[in-house]
Amino acid sequence: MITTLCRAVILYVTVVLAMRLMGKRQIGEMQPTELVVTILLSEVAAIPLQDTDIPLITSIASVLLLVSLSIFTSMLTLHNAKCREIFEGHPAIVVRSGKPDFKKMKELRMTAQDLLSALRQKDVFDLSTVKYAIVETNGTISVLLEDDNQPLCQGQVPVKKEKGDLEHLIICDGVILQKTMTDIGLKQADLATYLRENHLKPKQVMLLTYGANGFGNLLEKEENA
Repeated sequence: MITTLCRAVILYVTVVLAMRLMGKRQIGEMQPTELVVTILLSEVAAIPLQDTDIPLITSIASVLLLVSLSIFTSMLTLHNAKCREIFEGHPAIVVRSGKPDFKKMKELRMTAQDLLSALRQKDVFDLSTVKYAIVETNGTISVLLEDDNQPLCQGQVPVKKEKGDLEHLIICDGVILQKTMTDIGLKQADLATYLRENHLKPKQVMLLTYGANGFGNLLEKEENA
C-alpha cells in the first residue's frame, strides 16, 4: 500500500512538471501533437500504478521521452513552415458572407449541424450575420460578423466606422504562404512589388497580412531574432 502511494506521488509530480514544460494551453487550445502527448502521458503514468512489478524508472523515462518529443516537434514547427503545415495544418474558411463553403466543410468532415453548433457557442444564431467563419488549426472556430452586426462596447457611442474585413496571413516567419495567396487571388508580382517598395525581402518579414483594402499589417524581423 505504501509503495503504491509513494509511486502515485512521484508520478504525480513528474507529470505535473512535464505538463509545465509543455506549456499552459488548455485542452481546447492544444495542437494535435500536444493532445496526443497529453493522452499518452496519462496512460504511461497509470501503468506502474496498476502493476507494481514494473520499475518506476521505466515510466519516468517514458514521460521524459514524450515531453522531449513534444518540445522537439514544437521547435521544428516553429522554424520550418512545411513541418508546421504537416503537423498543424492551416486555418480553413467555412463561411463567407453568410454562405457556407460546403466543399471545404466536406474536407474537414464537418456537417451543417456541426457548423451551426459551433456558431451558437460563439453566441451567433443567425448564419446571415456571419462575414467569415474560420476553423483554426486546433479545431476551434473564429467568427467575424458583418459590419452592421458588430457588437458595441460598453459606453461606446454610435459612430461611423470604416468597414472591416478579414486579414489573410501571406508571410509567416519569413516564408510566403503560397496556398493562401492562391486562395485569395494575390499575384506573386504584386507581393514582390510591395516588398520592393518597402526595401524588404520575404526572409526579413515576420508577419504580413492582406485584405480587401490591400496589404495590411507588416512586422519586420528583429536583427538578432
